[in-house]
Amino acid sequence: MKPKDLEYMKLNGTPYFDDSRWVCPLNYENKIRGKDAKDSIYIHDVTLRDGEQTCGLTWNEDQRVRIGVALNELGVKSIEVGMPIVSDENKRAIRRLVDMKLDSEIVPFARSLKKDIDESLDCGATRVVIEHAVNPYDNELVYGVSPEKLVDRVVSAILYAKEQGMKPTFMGWDATRSSFDYVLKIFTEVAKQAKPESMVFVDSFGVASPFAIEFIFTELRKAIPNIPFEFHVHNEFGLAMGSVFAAVRAGVSGIHSSINGLGERTGNVATEEVAAGLKLLMGIDTGIDLSKIGYTSRLVEDISKIQVANNKPVVGKRLFWVESGIVVDAIDKLNKAGINAAMTPYLPSLVGMGEIQVKLGAFSGQASIKYWLKRLGIEANEDQIEELTEIVRKEGRIRNTVLEIDEFKRIVGDFMK
Repeated sequence: MKPKDLEYMKLNGTPYFDDSRWVCPLNYENKIRGKDAKDSIYIHDVTLRDGEQTCGLTWNEDQRVRIGVALNELGVKSIEVGMPIVSDENKRAIRRLVDMKLDSEIVPFARSLKKDIDESLDCGATRVVIEHAVNPYDNELVYGVSPEKLVDRVVSAILYAKEQGMKPTFMGWDATRSSFDYVLKIFTEVAKQAKPESMVFVDSFGVASPFAIEFIFTELRKAIPNIPFEFHVHNEFGLAMGSVFAAVRAGVSGIHSSINGLGERTGNVATEEVAAGLKLLMGIDTGIDLSKIGYTSRLVEDISKIQVANNKPVVGKRLFWVESGIVVDAIDKLNKAGINAAMTPYLPSLVGMGEIQVKLGAFSGQASIKYWLKRLGIEANEDQIEELTEIVRKEGRIRNTVLEIDEFKRIVGDFMK
């Protein structure tokens, strides 16, 4: 059933509404979406590398392989699998994933050192991310290199990887705490002298506003138009997704992200949020099978033993719970009119999260009671429904939680007696 189009707002046939979602119409205006935004971008998933830098977390060989296979099934373009130079266990896992010949590219992580690249080669990889800090204070005080030496080191590593038949990506981290003119010069020189396959600009500490990120990528793409840019961001101020949208608006080709937002400190921007957000809010495809998001999130949660917050975007366990009687009543009326995503931006089934769950508790209304009585095949008149509603509300206030359905059955049974 299709909803009726109102005189002052159309739903049918629009990019912001369909059988499973209802989002903001302005998202799809050209002046909002941005003239440089691409119709599709790719996901470079870093769960197995940067995700492992979550304090106290480590993947063993089988876990690394299992998550890698799941990421491939999810549809990410490339998987950053870790640093082979760290351990033989890492190398074995990377080799196993390479030998599987998955659809996703298997990409080791390397410092700008020949020995790191050799270890990646020894795993059979054909792609590699070559990293180095670009912040001048990092380089002078930690690495002991001048800007000229930094460029020489990075360029030499990239050219060496290319000589070995590999496709190198340059990743310049701690870039947003540097003056932009300096960073632009470093990236421009690396691009000019080494021509990597792609370049990653990194907001390592999540300290750039989305407005700054849009400016940065606009200028980088003007200066270096022939090399694809990727964006890697952490979430220190809760701005990671906003910065992703800004980067996409400015024309980036790829986003680095991790399942459940794993990563150092506040973590990386979450793969599930990037995939769902770009597809459902901007119509931008990432290659991700949205229906497999819930499963992949639970798998990584089980293996990592790091619990996802109940209200986490996209994969939180309580995202699609509704208790308020007013909300349940609105869902019922809008559903009958053909609007399925009534009180949520999209249906949970779209991202593999089951169905909307009507919960009973202190804020339940008669619509919630009717819903569950109908589900349970129990008949009651209006007076009984009103009394049951008050009993449920009181019990919810006493327990300070939602009630299990078995408890509701007990309440109904006692009441009906």
